Amino acid sequence: MSSTALVPIPTPEDFEYALLTIEIEKRKAEIVRLQEERDDLEVQLSKFAVSLKGRVGGLRAELNRVRLQAAEYRRRIERLKSDETLDPATLEEEVAAEFAEREAHERAQEEARAREGTRIDRERVTRRLDAESEAEIMRIYRELAKRFHPDLARTDKERNRRTELMLKINVAYSDRDLLGLQTIARQAESTDPVFSMLSSRERLTWAHRVVTRLDGQIQDLQGQLGLLQRSETFSLWKSPESSLQSIEELETRVRQRLTRERDRLDEAILDYNRILRRRRMPRAANAVR
Repeated sequence: MSSTALVPIPTPEDFEYALLTIEIEKRKAEIVRLQEERDDLEVQLSKFAVSLKGRVGGLRAELNRVRLQAAEYRRRIERLKSDETLDPATLEEEVAAEFAEREAHERAQEEARAREGTRIDRERVTRRLDAESEAEIMRIYRELAKRFHPDLARTDKERNRRTELMLKINVAYSDRDLLGLQTIARQAESTDPVFSMLSSRERLTWAHRVVTRLDGQIQDLQGQLGLLQRSETFSLWKSPESSLQSIEELETRVRQRLTRERDRLDEAILDYNRILRRRRMPRAANAVR
Protein backbone atom coordinates (compact mmCIF):
# COMPACT_ATOMS: atom_id res chain seq x y z
CA MET A 1 0.00 0.00 0.00
CA SER A 2 1.52 3.26 -1.08
CA SER A 3 1.25 6.53 0.78
CA THR A 4 1.82 10.01 -0.46
CA ALA A 5 3.77 12.37 1.81
CA LEU A 6 2.62 15.95 1.92
CA VAL A 7 5.31 18.39 0.82
CA PRO A 8 4.80 21.95 2.05
CA ILE A 9 4.67 24.46 -0.76
CA PRO A 10 7.14 27.34 -0.20
CA THR A 11 5.47 30.68 0.30
CA PRO A 12 6.69 33.99 -1.22
CA GLU A 13 8.09 34.78 2.23
CA ASP A 14 10.10 31.54 2.14
CA PHE A 15 11.63 32.46 -1.23
CA GLU A 16 12.48 35.97 -0.04
CA TYR A 17 13.95 34.59 3.18
CA ALA A 18 16.17 32.20 1.19
CA LEU A 19 17.44 35.11 -0.92
CA LEU A 20 18.10 37.18 2.18
CA THR A 21 20.12 34.39 3.79
CA ILE A 22 22.38 34.51 0.73
CA GLU A 23 22.70 38.27 1.10
CA ILE A 24 23.52 37.81 4.78
CA GLU A 25 26.39 35.45 3.95
CA LYS A 26 27.70 37.90 1.33
CA ARG A 27 27.69 40.71 3.87
CA LYS A 28 29.42 38.54 6.45
CA ALA A 29 32.19 37.85 3.95
CA GLU A 30 32.44 41.56 3.14
CA ILE A 31 32.73 42.42 6.83
CA VAL A 32 35.55 39.90 7.27
CA ARG A 33 37.33 41.36 4.23
CA LEU A 34 36.95 44.94 5.48
CA GLN A 35 38.13 44.00 8.97
CA GLU A 36 41.22 42.31 7.57
CA GLU A 37 41.92 45.28 5.28
CA ARG A 38 41.51 47.72 8.18
CA ASP A 39 43.69 45.69 10.54
CA ASP A 40 46.41 45.24 7.93
CA LEU A 41 46.38 48.95 7.10
CA GLU A 42 46.64 49.86 10.78
CA VAL A 43 49.69 47.62 11.19
CA GLN A 44 51.38 49.03 8.11
CA LEU A 45 50.68 52.65 9.07
CA SER A 46 51.86 52.05 12.63
CA LYS A 47 55.18 50.66 11.40
CA PHE A 48 55.56 53.52 8.95
CA ALA A 49 54.67 56.10 11.64
CA VAL A 50 57.36 54.71 13.96
CA SER A 51 59.93 54.99 11.18
CA LEU A 52 58.70 58.48 10.34
CA LYS A 53 58.97 59.62 13.94
CA GLY A 54 62.50 58.23 14.22
CA ARG A 55 63.65 60.14 11.16
CA VAL A 56 61.67 63.37 11.46
CA GLY A 57 60.21 63.62 14.99
CA GLY A 58 63.34 65.05 16.61
CA LEU A 59 63.87 67.50 13.76
CA ARG A 60 60.31 68.79 14.07
CA ALA A 61 60.72 69.27 17.81
CA GLU A 62 63.94 71.24 17.23
CA LEU A 63 62.25 73.27 14.50
CA ASN A 64 59.43 74.24 16.86
CA ARG A 65 61.94 75.15 19.58
CA VAL A 66 63.95 77.41 17.23
CA ARG A 67 60.79 79.04 15.88
CA LEU A 68 59.60 79.81 19.38
CA GLN A 69 62.98 81.22 20.40
CA ALA A 70 63.08 83.43 17.30
CA ALA A 71 59.58 84.68 18.08
CA GLU A 72 60.72 85.59 21.61
CA TYR A 73 63.60 87.69 20.27
CA ARG A 74 61.31 89.42 17.77
CA ARG A 75 58.98 90.24 20.64
CA ARG A 76 61.88 91.66 22.66
CA ILE A 77 62.90 93.86 19.72
CA GLU A 78 59.31 95.03 19.29
CA ARG A 79 59.05 95.98 22.96
CA LEU A 80 62.40 97.80 22.95
CA LYS A 81 61.43 99.84 19.90
CA SER A 82 58.08 100.79 21.39
CA ASP A 83 59.50 101.79 24.81
CA GLU A 84 63.00 103.29 24.94
CA THR A 85 62.95 103.44 28.74
CA LEU A 86 62.27 99.73 29.20
CA ASP A 87 64.86 97.99 31.36
CA PRO A 88 66.35 94.86 29.69
CA ALA A 89 65.96 92.78 32.86
CA THR A 90 62.30 93.72 33.16
CA LEU A 91 61.86 93.01 29.47
CA GLU A 92 63.32 89.51 29.86
CA GLU A 93 60.93 88.69 32.70
CA GLU A 94 57.87 89.98 30.84
CA VAL A 95 58.65 88.19 27.59
CA ALA A 96 59.50 84.97 29.43
CA ALA A 97 56.14 85.07 31.20
CA GLU A 98 54.36 85.89 27.96
CA PHE A 99 55.87 82.94 26.11
CA ALA A 100 55.70 80.42 28.94
CA GLU A 101 52.09 79.53 28.16
CA ARG A 102 52.79 79.39 24.44
CA GLU A 103 55.77 77.10 25.02
CA ALA A 104 53.66 74.77 27.15
CA HIS A 105 51.04 74.66 24.39
CA GLU A 106 53.67 73.87 21.77
CA ARG A 107 55.11 71.12 23.95
CA ALA A 108 51.67 69.60 24.48
CA GLN A 109 51.04 69.60 20.75
CA GLU A 110 54.37 67.93 20.07
CA GLU A 111 53.67 65.25 22.67
CA ALA A 112 50.26 64.63 21.11
CA ARG A 113 51.83 64.27 17.68
CA ALA A 114 54.41 61.88 19.11
CA ARG A 115 51.71 59.70 20.66
CA GLU A 116 49.73 59.71 17.44
CA GLY A 117 52.80 58.91 15.41
CA THR A 118 53.67 55.74 17.31
CA ARG A 119 50.35 54.03 16.71
CA ILE A 120 47.32 54.45 14.49
CA ASP A 121 44.19 53.57 16.47
CA ARG A 122 40.86 52.90 14.90
CA GLU A 123 37.98 54.68 16.60
CA ARG A 124 36.53 52.10 18.89
CA VAL A 125 36.58 52.20 22.67
CA THR A 126 38.24 55.59 22.98
CA ARG A 127 36.32 57.42 20.31
CA ARG A 128 33.55 59.85 21.16
CA LEU A 129 30.39 58.29 19.76
CA ASP A 130 27.58 60.39 18.38
CA ALA A 131 24.22 60.50 20.15
CA GLU A 132 22.60 58.13 17.64
CA SER A 133 25.28 55.46 18.18
CA GLU A 134 25.06 55.81 21.97
CA ALA A 135 21.28 55.38 21.79
CA GLU A 136 21.68 52.29 19.57
CA ILE A 137 24.21 50.79 22.01
CA MET A 138 21.78 51.28 24.89
CA ARG A 139 18.85 49.86 22.91
CA ILE A 140 20.68 46.70 21.83
CA TYR A 141 22.16 46.18 25.31
CA ARG A 142 18.77 46.40 27.02
CA GLU A 143 17.21 44.09 24.47
CA LEU A 144 19.96 41.49 24.86
CA ALA A 145 19.98 41.72 28.66
CA LYS A 146 16.21 41.27 28.76
CA ARG A 147 16.31 38.22 26.51
CA PHE A 148 19.44 36.44 27.70
CA HIS A 149 19.82 37.23 31.41
CA PRO A 150 20.94 34.08 33.33
CA ASP A 151 18.09 34.44 35.82
CA LEU A 152 15.67 33.53 33.03
CA ALA A 153 17.30 30.11 32.52
CA ARG A 154 15.30 26.96 33.21
CA THR A 155 18.21 24.49 33.32
CA ASP A 156 21.81 24.58 34.45
CA LYS A 157 23.00 24.12 30.87
CA GLU A 158 20.93 27.05 29.70
CA ARG A 159 22.15 29.17 32.64
CA ASN A 160 25.78 28.50 31.72
CA ARG A 161 25.09 29.45 28.11
CA ARG A 162 23.32 32.64 29.15
CA THR A 163 26.05 33.54 31.66
CA GLU A 164 28.76 33.24 29.02
CA LEU A 165 26.71 35.27 26.56
CA MET A 166 25.94 38.02 29.10
CA LEU A 167 29.64 38.31 29.88
CA LYS A 168 30.31 39.08 26.20
CA ILE A 169 27.39 41.50 26.14
CA ASN A 170 28.61 43.37 29.22
CA VAL A 171 32.17 43.64 27.88
CA ALA A 172 30.95 45.02 24.55
CA TYR A 173 28.66 47.48 26.34
CA SER A 174 31.46 48.61 28.66
CA ASP A 175 33.75 49.16 25.66
CA ARG A 176 31.00 51.11 23.83
CA ASP A 177 31.52 48.58 21.04
CA LEU A 178 28.48 48.99 18.81
CA LEU A 179 29.77 46.55 16.21
CA GLY A 180 30.37 43.93 18.88
CA LEU A 181 26.88 44.28 20.30
CA GLN A 182 25.33 44.07 16.84
CA THR A 183 27.31 40.90 16.10
CA ILE A 184 26.29 39.30 19.39
CA ALA A 185 22.65 40.17 18.74
CA ARG A 186 22.76 38.61 15.26
CA GLN A 187 24.47 35.42 16.44
CA ALA A 188 22.26 35.07 19.50
CA GLU A 189 19.08 35.36 17.49
CA SER A 190 20.12 32.75 14.93
CA THR A 191 21.08 30.19 17.63
CA ASP A 192 18.09 30.81 19.88
CA PRO A 193 15.95 27.61 20.08
CA VAL A 194 12.86 29.77 19.75
CA PHE A 195 14.03 30.75 16.27
CA SER A 196 13.10 27.37 14.82
CA MET A 197 9.52 27.94 15.94
CA LEU A 198 9.12 31.24 14.11
CA SER A 199 6.75 31.61 11.21
CA SER A 200 7.95 32.40 7.70
CA ARG A 201 6.98 36.05 8.11
CA GLU A 202 8.77 36.29 11.47
CA ARG A 203 11.93 34.78 9.97
CA LEU A 204 11.69 37.20 7.08
CA THR A 205 11.46 40.11 9.52
CA TRP A 206 14.50 38.77 11.37
CA ALA A 207 16.47 38.44 8.11
CA HIS A 208 15.67 42.02 7.11
CA ARG A 209 16.82 43.19 10.54
CA VAL A 210 20.10 41.25 10.21
CA VAL A 211 20.76 42.71 6.74
CA THR A 212 20.24 46.19 8.14
CA ARG A 213 22.65 45.51 11.00
CA LEU A 214 25.28 44.07 8.69
CA ASP A 215 24.96 47.04 6.37
CA GLY A 216 25.59 49.26 9.39
CA GLN A 217 28.72 47.28 10.25
CA ILE A 218 29.95 47.55 6.66
CA GLN A 219 29.34 51.30 6.65
CA ASP A 220 31.16 51.70 9.96
CA LEU A 221 34.17 49.70 8.74
CA GLN A 222 34.27 51.68 5.52
CA GLY A 223 34.27 54.85 7.62
CA GLN A 224 37.19 53.59 9.70
CA LEU A 225 39.13 52.78 6.54
CA GLY A 226 38.31 56.23 5.20
CA LEU A 227 39.71 57.88 8.33
CA LEU A 228 42.95 55.96 7.98
CA GLN A 229 43.21 56.69 4.26
CA ARG A 230 42.68 60.43 4.81
CA SER A 231 45.46 60.66 7.39
CA GLU A 232 48.74 62.44 6.70
CA THR A 233 50.59 59.22 7.45
CA PHE A 234 48.67 57.35 4.76
CA SER A 235 49.35 60.05 2.17
CA LEU A 236 53.08 59.53 2.74
CA TRP A 237 52.84 55.74 2.85
CA LYS A 238 50.29 55.01 0.11
CA SER A 239 52.93 54.29 -2.52
CA PRO A 240 54.95 51.40 -0.98
CA GLU A 241 57.81 51.71 -3.46
CA SER A 242 58.28 55.39 -2.65
CA SER A 243 57.52 55.36 1.11
CA LEU A 244 61.22 55.46 2.04
CA GLN A 245 61.74 58.20 -0.51
CA SER A 246 58.81 60.11 1.02
CA ILE A 247 60.43 59.97 4.45
CA GLU A 248 63.77 61.11 3.03
CA GLU A 249 62.13 63.97 1.15
CA LEU A 250 60.20 65.02 4.25
CA GLU A 251 63.37 64.85 6.35
CA THR A 252 65.16 67.04 3.78
CA ARG A 253 62.34 69.61 3.81
CA VAL A 254 62.29 69.76 7.60
CA ARG A 255 66.09 70.17 7.71
CA GLN A 256 65.85 73.00 5.18
CA ARG A 257 63.17 74.75 7.22
CA LEU A 258 65.27 74.25 10.35
CA THR A 259 68.25 75.87 8.66
CA ARG A 260 66.14 78.87 7.60
CA GLU A 261 64.68 79.27 11.08
CA ARG A 262 68.13 79.12 12.67
CA ASP A 263 69.29 81.87 10.30
CA ARG A 264 66.29 83.97 11.32
CA LEU A 265 67.03 83.32 14.96
CA ASP A 266 70.65 84.41 14.51
CA GLU A 267 69.49 87.59 12.77
CA ALA A 268 67.01 88.34 15.55
CA ILE A 269 69.68 87.83 18.22
CA LEU A 270 72.08 90.16 16.35
CA ASP A 271 69.37 92.83 15.99
CA TYR A 272 68.47 92.55 19.66
CA ASN A 273 72.07 92.86 20.83
CA ARG A 274 72.65 95.75 18.41
CA ILE A 275 69.72 97.70 19.91
CA LEU A 276 70.98 97.02 23.42
CA ARG A 277 74.48 98.28 22.50
CA ARG A 278 73.08 101.47 20.99
CA ARG A 279 71.17 102.11 24.18
CA ARG A 280 74.26 101.60 26.33
CA MET A 281 76.43 103.96 24.25
CA PRO A 282 74.73 107.24 25.34
CA ARG A 283 74.85 106.09 28.95
CA ALA A 284 78.54 105.30 28.70
CA ALA A 285 79.24 108.70 27.08
CA ASN A 286 77.35 110.48 29.85
CA ALA A 287 79.28 108.52 32.47
CA VAL A 288 82.62 109.68 30.95
CA ARG A 289 81.51 113.32 31.10
